[in-house]
Amino acid sequence: MILRLTAGALAALALAGCASFGKPGADELARLPVIRFGDTAPAGQPFILHYPAGAPLPVEARIHGSLLEGEARSTLTVRTRQDVYTYKQWASLDGKNWKPGPEVIGGNFEIRVPGEQDGRNPGSMRAEFNLK
Repeated sequence: MILRLTAGALAALALAGCASFGKPGADELARLPVIRFGDTAPAGQPFILHYPAGAPLPVEARIHGSLLEGEARSTLTVRTRQDVYTYKQWASLDGKNWKPGPEVIGGNFEIRVPGEQDGRNPGSMRAEFNLK
């Protein structure tokens, strides 16, 4: 069984609960604090999240469930090649020009179960992120 989702489809599902889908105005964005990934965000307030180029970004991979006799977990580290800013479902590469996230970043997610190719191959989980 192969499960494939585009990054845009996954982002749309994740963002379905956002209250405001209208493009934010420059004045609204200027009032928001910019928080570098890893720093503490203001409690209960909106903010722009900045992923600095080259900064380590931890990603947890976890496999678990009632079918399994335990769980496996690992933290992987990736780095972006350039700065990325996000606010709700919006993204920017310079913190000034904002577009819907799927117009800035795209990609794919793929999950394959163990053994589906030849009865003994390992399962895999892959994520691909690309600039558009």
